[in-house]
Amino acid sequence: MMQINLEELTQPKPRFPKKYPVDPATLAAGRYGTLEMVEIWGDKKTFEYSLGVQAQAALTLARLYPDIVSMDLAEEIAEKASLEHIDANRIREVEADTGHDVIAINTALEEVVSREAGAHINKAKTSADTTQPAKALQFKASLELIADSVENLRDILIEKSMYWIDKPHMDTSHWYDAVPSVAGRPFAHYAEMLGSGLNFLKFVYENSIIGKWGDATGNHHSAVALGIDGIQLQREYCKDLGIGFMDAPAQLPGLEFEADITYVMARLGETMNNIAKYIAWGRSDDVNIFINTSPKKKKGSSAMPHKDAKMGNPIAEEQFMSVRNYLQGNMMTALANCELPYARNLAASANARINFEDGFKFLDHGIRRLANIAFWIGLREERSKERVLRSYGVVTSQQVMTYLTDHRKVSNPMIRSEAHDLMGELATHAWNNKIPFIDVLLKNEEVTSRLDTETLREITNPVDYIGQSRKIIEIVLDKHYRLETLS
Repeated sequence: MMQINLEELTQPKPRFPKKYPVDPATLAAGRYGTLEMVEIWGDKKTFEYSLGVQAQAALTLARLYPDIVSMDLAEEIAEKASLEHIDANRIREVEADTGHDVIAINTALEEVVSREAGAHINKAKTSADTTQPAKALQFKASLELIADSVENLRDILIEKSMYWIDKPHMDTSHWYDAVPSVAGRPFAHYAEMLGSGLNFLKFVYENSIIGKWGDATGNHHSAVALGIDGIQLQREYCKDLGIGFMDAPAQLPGLEFEADITYVMARLGETMNNIAKYIAWGRSDDVNIFINTSPKKKKGSSAMPHKDAKMGNPIAEEQFMSVRNYLQGNMMTALANCELPYARNLAASANARINFEDGFKFLDHGIRRLANIAFWIGLREERSKERVLRSYGVVTSQQVMTYLTDHRKVSNPMIRSEAHDLMGELATHAWNNKIPFIDVLLKNEEVTSRLDTETLREITNPVDYIGQSRKIIEIVLDKHYRLETLS
């Protein structure tokens, strides 16, 4: 089994560095965002990505067809294709006049290069040959960041599962007490589900981040007019950018690829919604096994000041429930966007720009806030054990039934239906009359004629009846802890 140092725990990632001037009025960027994700999205960042793919287009074209674009002119374009040389306000000004973002970017770039170089900007390209690969690079960077944040949360959950590997806990089924386990076991379940989500993220990262250089309908008309093999050009261009491509795109690649990315976000959101609800459930008064141990004091309610003692309401957990609801809506929108009259319309364009930018920011914010909650959650050990013992031991009835029907345990085994009905009757009697299950069993001749007192006391101790809970936690640790998804 892998060993971890529980004295040096994985620290939750901060949303913004300390003393960073976050403006809470900028919701998805400030109040509900993270610095790293903000640095991927926004108008200036989108300008940078678009300029970057224009630079790469010139370099790839010059490498393959130096007789069309000389490398020195391509390098001039690449050098100047940056907001270090272009004023973002100039791009906005041209866009306001033309109503077209790519025309504005290209115009601003033309203004800072020589006329000779300007003749080669956007050569053999349509606007989607810039916006699509630029967006693909934003997706790529965003998924890398999401993977890193999810891995952080996963490792915190695994450490929590190991820290509580020996603490009694009652699992529930349909909200009823079911069978005993250990307090770390649910966190191993959620960690494995995050690992599954990361595996799917990796598949999408490798297969659904799609760029394009195919002209107006994806058939390389301008390339052919220049005597260029457009198929080879697109292949090399996307390879240079580190993204995928379609052999037969329309004006855009199929938007099912973008739905894949949205599904990754929504699927991870569902798992983390389960984590958030589980922690909130555990903090509730009726369960009361979890406590927030964060040194930061949280206000509960002006109307209910007694909540201060509970470190406030579970607002971080509930906020991730809000993230999940938002991502569900994005998923439905992304699926509807897949309807694409060949070769293109703009039905998906505006909502995708909004939903991906805000969605990635909101999701990363939620993951990191949830990781912080998971890190600081503490266990009320006595209460957790009390929830196991309050069953009077009847939750061990299945184990007694198994012994009664096992010829290796008893000389005259019962048939299963008889043992099942008997245990149901005796367990119900113990529960209804608040009598220890062992006491009821010891008064039943059908049971005592088959199992001795010592064995019965051993197999009806609910604290020890945990199956392979500990082993499962150790397996999850070995398989998932500190695993880098995109390495």
